[in-house]
Parts: sequence; structure tokens; C-alpha cells
Amino acid sequence: MAKSSNPQPATVGFFSLATAAALVTVFTWGGTPIITKFGVVSVDVMSLALLRTVMSLPLAVLIIVVLRCALPWRGNDKWLLVLVGIPGVVGFPVLFTLGIGLTSAGHAAVVTAATPVFVGFLEAVVSRKLPPRRWWIGVSVAFVGAVILIAEAVGLDSADATWQGDLLAAAGGFSAAVSFVAGARLTPRYGAVGVTMWGVVIAGVVQVPFVIMRMDAEAWAAVEPLGWTAIIYLSLGSTIVAYISWIFALSRGGIGRMSVWQFAMPIVGVAGAAIFLGEPLTGLLVAATVIILFGVGLVQRR
Repeated sequence: MAKSSNPQPATVGFFSLATAAALVTVFTWGGTPIITKFGVVSVDVMSLALLRTVMSLPLAVLIIVVLRCALPWRGNDKWLLVLVGIPGVVGFPVLFTLGIGLTSAGHAAVVTAATPVFVGFLEAVVSRKLPPRRWWIGVSVAFVGAVILIAEAVGLDSADATWQGDLLAAAGGFSAAVSFVAGARLTPRYGAVGVTMWGVVIAGVVQVPFVIMRMDAEAWAAVEPLGWTAIIYLSLGSTIVAYISWIFALSRGGIGRMSVWQFAMPIVGVAGAAIFLGEPLTGLLVAATVIILFGVGLVQRR
């Protein structure tokens, strides 16, 4: 049954369920690049981007049936649901994957790091209210820290970068922002689980034909154990668990306040690369981490 149509005001403190949910998302999505590296050994990157949604489709349907999640299809709700599923669960993975194929990893990472800025801009347009000055200062500080971290971790060499690739990566970040803002508005009425699962169903149905075209019997047989591990992590963790927790965090803690936690995702990626891939952890990376967290803290402080 649909929940009350009155949105919950964003009055929660720093130590709250909203912050905990945001951190679940940060750690899950932050580990996605590393898991993807393991997966592309036996699955091409575009197929992996499609499979992360399609493989989560059966579980999404099961959750909808078991929990009797209402379909958000009343009035404007149906358009908000489409904006959750298509731009977020389809648009971001596909556009970002195409973009990273045409530009450098550093450029793609920096462009995608601007997603919280897109979220803040869209929320300001929809609510017709500009974020407070502290939000702009905190976002600017966190973004600078993210750029320093990315430059030190993967470099910002422009030799392999193209404006087309950068634009596609930016379009992916903007698509994700559209999905986040739409999902946060549906959640008070239908719950984070219902909104996410129905969004996954819409996105999965759209992508099934493309998976069928790309993955023949030989391609499925070539998937190695690490590839299956990556598929399971991306579908169960990145698509279902992380998306549910993120939509919940945005709706409960406020879109502007919670969205800046995305700046912390590169920290998780860099730390994971140091632990699992043996990549060096330099003093500049540590300094960049402190700067990012300081910027995030500025936004969270009341």
C-alpha cells in the first residue's frame, strides 16, 4: 500500500539512519570500479554494464511480490518512476561506460565527481530554492579534494581524453542526478524499496533484448568465477542494496545534504585499490581524503 504523500522534512542529524544509509551506498558504489576490473577479465565492459541490471531483475520481481510493493503509477508518479528507472539504472551505466571508452579514466572520474553538483542544481530548479551558502562552500571544497585525489590516483593526462568522452561521462552523471531527485520524491509515498525495485524492473525489461543480442552461449560459457562474482556484486550490491539505501538517504536526510556523500566514493575506490590491487597510498591521497571529508562535513553541519 502506498505511503503518505507528505514528504518527510530533512531535519535529521549527522548521526542518523540517513547518514548510515548514505555510507552503505558510498562503500558499495565506491567498490564498484575495483569489482568491475575483476569482471571485465571475462565479460566485456558494456555487457557487464547491462548485466548489472538484468541479473537483478528476478530478485526485484520477487521482492515486489513478497512485500507487495505498490506500483507508483498514479498521476505524475508514473513519470517520476520512469525517471528513476531509465536515466538512473539504464542511462548512467551505459553513458558512463561509453564515455570511459572515449576518454581517460581520470577525466571520466572528475566529470562524474560533479554528480552532487548536478543533484543540487536539479533540486534547486524543482524546489525553486537555492541551496545555502554553506552548501556551495562544502561542495566546492569536496570537489577540489576529489580532483586532487583522482589526479594523484589515476592521473589527469589528456592524451587519451576526448571532449566526446567527457561529455558522455557528464551525461551519465546528470542522468544519475535526475534519477536521484525523482526517487527522493517518490519514496515518502511508496518507500525506498518499492521505488527502487520498480525502477529496476523498468530498466531491466528495457535492457533484456540488448543482453540477448550481446551474450550468446559462447559468451556465457566464457564467464569465469571472478566474472560471476562481479556480476553478483554489481546486480545485488550496486543495483539493489546501494540504490535502496541511497534513495532512502536522500528522501530522509535531504537531497542537498546527503548527495555530497558521493564525493567520498573515490576515497573507497582508492583505499580498495591499495588493499586489493597493491596500488600505492601516498601522502597526497591522504590529504585529499581529509579535504573531501572536511567539505562533506561543512554541508552536514547544522
